[in-house]
Amino acid sequence: MLNERFEEYLETILYITKKNGGLARTSQIAEELNLSAPSVTEMVQKLSASGYIEYTPYHGVTLTDKGYTEALRIKRRHQLLETFLVDVLGEDPDIAHKEACKMEHSISESTLDKMCAFMGHPDICPDGNPIGHGECCPTEPQGASYRDYIPLSELNEGERGTIKVISLTREIKDRLSAIGLIPDQEIQVKRKLGKGTLSITTMGTEVAIGKDIAQKIMVQSPGM
Repeated sequence: MLNERFEEYLETILYITKKNGGLARTSQIAEELNLSAPSVTEMVQKLSASGYIEYTPYHGVTLTDKGYTEALRIKRRHQLLETFLVDVLGEDPDIAHKEACKMEHSISESTLDKMCAFMGHPDICPDGNPIGHGECCPTEPQGASYRDYIPLSELNEGERGTIKVISLTREIKDRLSAIGLIPDQEIQVKRKLGKGTLSITTMGTEVAIGKDIAQKIMVQSPGM
């Protein structure tokens, strides 16, 4: 296992290169990690020497295949921890994010695998992003997967969908369950109201759902 600093850098470089659609500049890494430019330059040189990144002075860095694989592994650890804290323990998402940042560097792979299995090998983390497939996860079955789902907020008026994933806190999930918004329940968007609010029907009842909630409910439309 890499040391904590190496992991932080790889995770940060992955985030920046995805955001940029290309190289990550050392100034961006320094800003993201709140470190001085000389400190960042020294570390990226070490990462480059270890084969995790390709570094061109005054130009930027990119992950090698080795570095990309490791960065994805670290990101998945963070996402699983965050999901466990939010969905199982009911922690506030912002607090869960901060705690996951601390825990991701120390938790063992065997414990993480057990945690993943306990949660049913989740596909989506609390912020709505897909969680990578791990070695502990069963082979994906034929048919739909999280890649085929869209946020409820993207359905148009009159369109129907089937709820598949709800990436919200346990408390909010319980409130949604009380009005019939549960996995595998069919819904229909009746009207789109102001500020992204949706008026939907479920189990014969019309309810209003705010934009922030609708974005975290993943549905499968009939055409998928």
